[in-house]
Amino acid sequence: MSDKLEKLRLLAVDMDGTALLPDARVTPSTLATLRRVMDEGALVIPASGRVFGGIPQEILGLGVPYAITANGASVVETATGKRVYERNIRHEDAMELLSYLLTENGQTYFQCEDRYYEDSRQARTAALIHPYMALAGLNRTGGQEDLLGFAGKQGNGIQKIGIMVFDEEAEARVLAYGTGLEQFHVMKTGHFSLEFNRRGTSKGNALEHLCGLLGVEAGQVMAIGDNENDSSMLAFAGLGVAMGNAPEHVKAAADFVTKTNVEDGVAWALGRFWSQAAR
Repeated sequence: MSDKLEKLRLLAVDMDGTALLPDARVTPSTLATLRRVMDEGALVIPASGRVFGGIPQEILGLGVPYAITANGASVVETATGKRVYERNIRHEDAMELLSYLLTENGQTYFQCEDRYYEDSRQARTAALIHPYMALAGLNRTGGQEDLLGFAGKQGNGIQKIGIMVFDEEAEARVLAYGTGLEQFHVMKTGHFSLEFNRRGTSKGNALEHLCGLLGVEAGQVMAIGDNENDSSMLAFAGLGVAMGNAPEHVKAAADFVTKTNVEDGVAWALGRFWSQAAR
């Protein structure tokens, strides 16, 4: 926990694996607790790997002012849809990476202008191996038979590139390839799920930028997350909380470990820390 922890003002909360259940629903307890801390004056900021349109309406309906999306490549003002911060992938780098990923055993996708596009040729296999993506509402809407050709028309607008691999061997190959790329940061964000952002892009950096806009100090921030793409914001926040379902290295980056997402870990952590630290 930061030595500079102050009165809490801002809550950055991850979506998948954190605020959401394995079937992508938000529990009534989590929603009620988020509403309560907002009534107490909290700035609640969804911080997700998702596109803006993928943030659950139940969360947006609380009146959250901003959303961090695409692992920190974008910060969106929710009332207007305006992006107040962007860190996209350079076109030539995106095309090189996509060309490789499309040869691998998995379904390649990318996010552009806060929309999600996938290689539709692998959609059926991906739905079997990664059913959560369908539940999350992130596929079946942006399928492209020629994903590379479509990406070539997007210029420098691509925010994030990912692949849902279909076996351990493919995962190992993609990780090895990604760690050798100076222009990218590769993260494992779920089971057989690997994502690439432009190096220097992270939820933590996006959160730091947003806090600067809002006049909020790091010591006034509580962040909750469950995966590798959350580690940077847990480290930035005055109070970083890892979910009970998080990998061990993510827990090690946190100040506190709460219960799992199926045990209402977000609500439990807020009940333990927010009111007393927000006074």
